[in-house]
Amino acid sequence: MRINHKKLLNSKIINQILNHPKNFFIVLILILVTLFTKEYIVNPQSLEVKVVKVIDGDTINVLEGNKIVKIRLFGIDAPESKQEFGIESKNFLASMIGDKKIRIIYKDKDKYGRILALIKFEDKDINKIMVDTGHAWAYSYYSDMYLREQKLAQEKKLGLWKNKNPLEPYKWRKQNRF
Repeated sequence: MRINHKKLLNSKIINQILNHPKNFFIVLILILVTLFTKEYIVNPQSLEVKVVKVIDGDTINVLEGNKIVKIRLFGIDAPESKQEFGIESKNFLASMIGDKKIRIIYKDKDKYGRILALIKFEDKDINKIMVDTGHAWAYSYYSDMYLREQKLAQEKKLGLWKNKNPLEPYKWRKQNRF
């Protein structure tokens, strides 16, 4: 379908928009928001990096160029290394992505300056897998992304859910401040 630009520019709607600054401003903002949203959705900030260290079940170090960067997996909270099931969680994450090239999809930064990211390996959502298998909680304080997966893992008593009353990492951290 061809657009007749001359007809379009002579239309009443376009004239109304162009002759009223308020309408023009609103349309301009809508266009900019649409372009920004489209760019963000189609091309979220992502990087291909290599995992150099798995710190625990939700934190890794990656090599970006020649710089080590700490990444916190977005939307999940895994048991701390000294917490019950912490070593299992860390080892499970390491078995999937340790020393591998992954894609990180930037979401935000946390209060400690770590990048919060979704982790993809071979087109699999690693954050989701950690919750699916009971190796991490869905971090519902920050996101509701993985709540369904957590509920299923709980029902199936997978991973940390084998324990009757597993202690959420944020509660464990509060109890074990040094």
